[in-house]
Amino acid sequence: MKSSTKANGNTRMFIVPVALILGMGAMHYTMAQQMVARNPSNPYQTNPRHHVRHVLLYNYALGGYSKTPLLNSMTRLANKYGFQLDVGGKSDYITPATLSGVDVSIFSDGDGDVLQNATSLAATRTFVEDSGKGLLQLHETAYIPCPTSGLENLTDPNCRWLARVLVRQYLGKDTYPKYARIYVDSTKVGAIPPHALAGTPAAAINHGKANPEFQGIFKGLPSNNGVVGGPNPNVWDSVGSDWFYYRGYVRQQGSQTFDGVAFGPVVCLMALDETAPYYTGVNQKMGDRVEVWSRHVGNGLTAYNNAGYDVYTRTRHVGGVTVNDSVEEKINWNLIRYLARDFTGCMDSNYVEFNSEATVAMIIPGFDDPLPCKTLKNSVSVYKLVRGKAFPGIMVTPEGMFIPAPERGTYGVLVTNAVGKQLSSKTVSGGEGRQVEIRNLNRGVYYVEVRTPQLNVTVTRVAYRLD
Repeated sequence: MKSSTKANGNTRMFIVPVALILGMGAMHYTMAQQMVARNPSNPYQTNPRHHVRHVLLYNYALGGYSKTPLLNSMTRLANKYGFQLDVGGKSDYITPATLSGVDVSIFSDGDGDVLQNATSLAATRTFVEDSGKGLLQLHETAYIPCPTSGLENLTDPNCRWLARVLVRQYLGKDTYPKYARIYVDSTKVGAIPPHALAGTPAAAINHGKANPEFQGIFKGLPSNNGVVGGPNPNVWDSVGSDWFYYRGYVRQQGSQTFDGVAFGPVVCLMALDETAPYYTGVNQKMGDRVEVWSRHVGNGLTAYNNAGYDVYTRTRHVGGVTVNDSVEEKINWNLIRYLARDFTGCMDSNYVEFNSEATVAMIIPGFDDPLPCKTLKNSVSVYKLVRGKAFPGIMVTPEGMFIPAPERGTYGVLVTNAVGKQLSSKTVSGGEGRQVEIRNLNRGVYYVEVRTPQLNVTVTRVAYRLD
């Protein structure tokens, strides 16, 4: 799956002055370009908790969708938050080289499978599945039929990888009215989603704001009248797009495995309210009509946003109030931040690594740091369980650390410091009254892995101070 096709030399690094971007024609979509260089002095970029450093916008499309609104939006975001923005529009643009250093890749309105180039497909799969990076698909990327057995049979061995990531395919759209009411999904496990049709099954997992992993996506969004923190903070009227409905029920798609790679269950983030009084002329009502969702793919994170392509500052009319904002641009930015793992980290304010914006400590077991809190802000000694069951009887004294080994058989003990440097690795024979001694430790934070004769493993964090 890993390929090594040569990239387009210096072409990708061709720099276009930002002032010229908005006025350029179709010419610039045929080349790979760095549209905006990273600004390391930008306040967002100087914050170590933030992870959006480099974004790639893949504007290659098999249909005729306009690329300008999203390009303008991403240019605004890159200048505002200081990240590097690359844009490519050729069928062979995606390679290991063009994805090097990228945190999130955005596929805009492909209108089909834009990864039919074998090198591009392999590079993207490695980028997401192995490297754990983020992929955001927008609007018409939802048209990637599985070629030999139907539009939604994801188990078809010939089904496109992007279709499996996306889960559900385009069936039709509501051309009029374009304006709609969207809302944040907060459906809890066992609950029936809002506005669901009769017979709709209860949710199998927590969705949207009810799922701790995704709470950060909804931070900082304007309320319905454009004021952050104002009334109706989780509902928006007059958001324009041509709204899709899909083949199959998005919410109920659980975990799957393809080619040995785990695809997580779909988590629904935002939905369209088909019961809004001005919403008429619907071709097919779905009731529970999800328009934004996410799923894990291997080590990576993916998301889809139906309305995210048609992004610009528009005038909305809400309850007689005129509002000028871009709800979708803000939603896209928060999705990008999630896909780059901005919302993970240490949630214990006693530690230097504390991330006030974090909502989850770990996303992908075995990939993300299970112990994000490493350095205490003060010198108070603590003994705190982080993962697994606490190994009983560990003692910390000025002389060192003492780990009991009461069972007959072989014990293995590995001690590393907060930055992963190995300090001690010992193998001893256990028995009544025996223990493993780790001496000459300075004050600090340590990870202790204990392998017992029964091969049980526990990882414990110990903050240890010499008086």
